[in-house]
Amino acid sequence: MELSIDTSTAVCGVAVSRQGKLLAERAWRTDLNHTKQLFTTIEAVLKESGATMDDVKAVIVAIGPGSFSGLRVGVSAAKGLAVALQVPLAAVNTMAVEAAPYAGSGLPICVILDAGRGELAVAAYTAADGNLREARPWAVMSLEALCASIAERTHFCGEHLPAVQAVLSAKLGVRAVFPTDPAAMRRPRYLAQLGWQRLATGDHSDPATLQPIYLRAPSITAPKPPAKA
Repeated sequence: MELSIDTSTAVCGVAVSRQGKLLAERAWRTDLNHTKQLFTTIEAVLKESGATMDDVKAVIVAIGPGSFSGLRVGVSAAKGLAVALQVPLAAVNTMAVEAAPYAGSGLPICVILDAGRGELAVAAYTAADGNLREARPWAVMSLEALCASIAERTHFCGEHLPAVQAVLSAKLGVRAVFPTDPAAMRRPRYLAQLGWQRLATGDHSDPATLQPIYLRAPSITAPKPPAKA
């Protein structure tokens, strides 16, 4: 069995699968404590699938791009579990997880996340036979720059799509294709599928060196100098 963990943004998820086939999953939105919710949910999903931690033979994790506070929880947990259980670890880009449900659309796929400061994190994918291929690595850009870059009909998706869909529709017209439910949450089942594809080809990540991909560099405030006596 594989345990999949995604805490890369405010949309989080946990799934248990067998060779990529879903056994149980939960997805939720949070602005609170990722740590407490994550481990409680892992226990619940394992129980729902009829498994225990001893049954986990691989760990899959979404490595971003995402928020610093969320990613460090999920990635640290996944690395720790992989080491403790002595099982393989597979890392999957969060953008690919967002794009996966639309791999059969027959259109280029554009994933949109919130990069903060009024900007978007954008990545482009194509799909052949249901398999995703990264057409353009993720980058931070303005909504205006994104609209200017779209020359053909494109299927838009992603956690931040509801916030910009009206503008995309107005500026792009028929070139913009949207999901039936643009507010639908990212599902960990797709993380499980993509992770299993990596595991099946021997594409493992080293827990000692795996690093999250942050949307923005963490904000670190320099310590104040000690007060003079």
